[in-house]
Amino acid sequence: MRKSFENKKNEPELVITIPSICPPELAHKFRARITLGVIIQLIARSTEYVVIGAPFIQKAISEDNQDFVRSLKSALRRGIHLHIISTDVGLKGFINSLCDENQKNIHFFQPKRNVEDTNQLGSHAKFCIADGKHVYIGSANLTDPGLYGNLEMGVLVHGKVANQVSEFWNYLVDIGFFVEVDHQENKNNS
Repeated sequence: MRKSFENKKNEPELVITIPSICPPELAHKFRARITLGVIIQLIARSTEYVVIGAPFIQKAISEDNQDFVRSLKSALRRGIHLHIISTDVGLKGFINSLCDENQKNIHFFQPKRNVEDTNQLGSHAKFCIADGKHVYIGSANLTDPGLYGNLEMGVLVHGKVANQVSEFWNYLVDIGFFVEVDHQENKNNS
């Protein structure tokens, strides 16, 4: 049976990345979702917008993980607005994978502190918002270790809490904590 985001009580769900040294049935044993699968599902089921935030995005993730890249490109073709938040280095490793798609719907952001000084992260938050209705919040960066090798934990929340996270994201943009950066400039510098 396919697990739906709309669980009966809109309860938070455990999300994990399982290290290769752990048995794969770990997720089943603890009724947990897998990090990469949750992020792809959030992107695939979005109808308006997706916000993905991680201070570290590895170029190999966008090049080697075709399911992840396909889900992003499919969302852009459907007219979904995609907001990617990362550091200068994280964005440079990621931008070229998407800029051939519907560019008017792609928005790249950096923490203002990272724009002013690339040695500062500015944000250590890892999250994925889909339409303000469903949100993954966790420890995993968009890197090979974060999605495949490390033990990572997070939660998938729905409804009211997801909306609070979405409103918080919008507030942080409104006050200039996160600033939109020109993806063409970053693409040319990568």
